[in-house]
Amino acid sequence: MHQHSPIHLLLPLLTLLFLNSCQTTIIESNQLHNKILRATVSVDFAPDGRLWRLTPTQHAIYIDHSDDNGKTYKKPIRINQADQKISVWPENPAAIKISPSGRINILYYADKSQKSTSFFSYSDDNGKSFSTPILISNQAKTAMHYMDKMLVDNKDNTYLFWHDTRHELHDKKQADGVLSLYYSKKSASDPSQFNNQLLSTGVCSCCRTATAMSKEQTPVLFARMVFDDGIRDHALIRMNQDGSWKKPHRVTNDNWQIEACPEHGPAIAIDNNNRIHLTWFTLGNKRQGIFYRQTDDFGITLSEPMPLGNANHLPSHPDVLALQNRVIIVWKEFDGEQTTLHSKESMDAGKSWINKTIQLKSKSNNSHPKLITNTKDIFLSWASKIQGHQLIKL
Repeated sequence: MHQHSPIHLLLPLLTLLFLNSCQTTIIESNQLHNKILRATVSVDFAPDGRLWRLTPTQHAIYIDHSDDNGKTYKKPIRINQADQKISVWPENPAAIKISPSGRINILYYADKSQKSTSFFSYSDDNGKSFSTPILISNQAKTAMHYMDKMLVDNKDNTYLFWHDTRHELHDKKQADGVLSLYYSKKSASDPSQFNNQLLSTGVCSCCRTATAMSKEQTPVLFARMVFDDGIRDHALIRMNQDGSWKKPHRVTNDNWQIEACPEHGPAIAIDNNNRIHLTWFTLGNKRQGIFYRQTDDFGITLSEPMPLGNANHLPSHPDVLALQNRVIIVWKEFDGEQTTLHSKESMDAGKSWINKTIQLKSKSNNSHPKLITNTKDIFLSWASKIQGHQLIKL
């Protein structure tokens, strides 16, 4: 289990971040002068093009928005009115998803009966007010849950996925660092509590599960699993049209046997032709580093793993996003002094690739790079202790 402690980041009242080339000057909100926890900032675009941003602080989660793609932000709003001990780290940030109707869905963590207990809140008035945060787990007092991911389909149904320590209810023989994967589905009009359903056992406890929506609007998960032989490889798990789930289908065979938590979750993107794009990290017997591969049939056949980055600079935490035939991969590298961001881009759905330059670097603690889209363009979101939050169009 990840041992985490807050790393505080003080935002000046007015911080100007000057970026190069196509990057724009970003002005942090002069209202948000609290300390950001561990540089974990989360963002999402609404259907109307407005950018929404979550900022976790020591005792509260704040949200603000930008109408100019992150150049300026409006006055932030506090989501939880009562103080809580907020819990985040780069592998376990707060989550935000905007529904097609414009509902703003928020997931965040706070230490309560258990550490990193998940809370859900939403706004139906364009962010003017938010519902009182509620627990998503019906065993929050006895079982820890974290690594939440959230998807919203085109009918405004919200899917929540999380790692849960109640796995002992299902398999008392599981090894250390192995949890159960739970989920919940709820429509926007349903006022009831979240139902908790077991999705799978055998998920690696500290590696964030990646999620994406298929062309048919069914969830697809890409998770690091712990197999019977102790190998921590990855599997695709997808929902059937009737709401049932297929068994995890192994799609990486790196043979990484480790009795520890890698803290290095994968990433997934699905394009408009249902081609699945996958990135992951491994230190297995067969290969080491970060890799990309794709599949057109949900993992029955797969492309050969494509290595990413400079192996001498510890490439890590890749993210991938597909928009039509355009696919972008970003990742971090560390040369012993500073972290730099790197990218590859394909304009033919991953058949061919070119290296792209990103002028972002930091010598301070930083988050994992995250790709988002407003359905027209692709943006990179990244936060670090010294530079603050940066959003650039790629």
